[in-house]
Amino acid sequence: MSAPRQRRPLRQLIDDRVEIVIGIVAVALLVVGCFMVLQPFLSALLWGAILAYSTWPIYQTVKRRLGGRSTLAASLMTLLLAMAFVLPIVVVGSSAVDGVNRLLDIFRTIFANGIPPAPIWLNGVPIIGPPIVEAWQEISLNASELWTLLQPYFSTIRDFLIALAVSVGGGLIEISLAVFAAFFFYRDGELVVGQARAIGTRIAGERISSLMETVGDTMKSVVFGVVGTALIQGALCGIGFWITGIPSAFVLGFICFVTALLPLGPAVIWLPIDVWLFMRGEIGWGIFLLIWGVLIVGGLDNVIRPWLISRGGSLGFLPGFLGVVGGAFAFGFLGIFLGPVLLAVGIAVVGGWVDPESPADSA
Repeated sequence: MSAPRQRRPLRQLIDDRVEIVIGIVAVALLVVGCFMVLQPFLSALLWGAILAYSTWPIYQTVKRRLGGRSTLAASLMTLLLAMAFVLPIVVVGSSAVDGVNRLLDIFRTIFANGIPPAPIWLNGVPIIGPPIVEAWQEISLNASELWTLLQPYFSTIRDFLIALAVSVGGGLIEISLAVFAAFFFYRDGELVVGQARAIGTRIAGERISSLMETVGDTMKSVVFGVVGTALIQGALCGIGFWITGIPSAFVLGFICFVTALLPLGPAVIWLPIDVWLFMRGEIGWGIFLLIWGVLIVGGLDNVIRPWLISRGGSLGFLPGFLGVVGGAFAFGFLGIFLGPVLLAVGIAVVGGWVDPESPADSA
């Protein structure tokens, strides 16, 4: 006959419960504190992780070529990332500042010396030509009044340009921090993945491996989809510039590829060129480039990008489309990457809950 189980005193049970509650509260406060410290840098850290993960095979190749020296290989990869992402933003930003200054100089010259007469060819444009010429002449006769009318709006334009410069500067700082963080993800990436896998196993069990594989495949497909779309947009911009006879069409196409990584990025390049064509009097080519930029180049974002993402990962076209567009609305540009990943993981978790025997990455 077994001895009766000895009951623990009530006070001891209460003390144990209090210790558990205190431990949970302490851990929660620690997590909240760490989040508050890292919150300003979370976006840059995510970008650094995305950049490091998507270029990890290149890093592994460089590391092998350097005899396994991880720090040197990480430094070289970080330098390449800086040249690919930070340098183009600096160049485009400085070019944009020069362009704005030149545009302001043109306006000052126009209002100082008077508005030049309308081009002769403009009067021959059917339907809209004569009214535009008439309005042009009326404006040129009242240039001083127009200057007085527009002057109050210059402060608004100035504030907008300052806000735009601050935004571009913030983006430059963020991408610079992301490139800096990528160095540590390269150097210590295997250790970080191992720790993440151990933590995930404690939380989600053995299915964490399948979920991490789903996240990895989706992330790769999103990165390749974004870069692939940017390549196509850059090539199409270069072709459009070449057709219209724009000098340095190849260089401008490459700049469009870099800016296409950002929402509406190529428009920052081809739209001023289109305005330049109109100002030169090349109306036909200006209309062609406008249609080419809006319909052909701009139309790829919401069609080709989700299609490439769905081809490379476990998401279908519709979830890929919803993930890209919805993620961008919810989280900004970073949501283009986070949206499809969250949907892929959600579909995998729901699939595993409905059918526990199915693999988690069958979403």
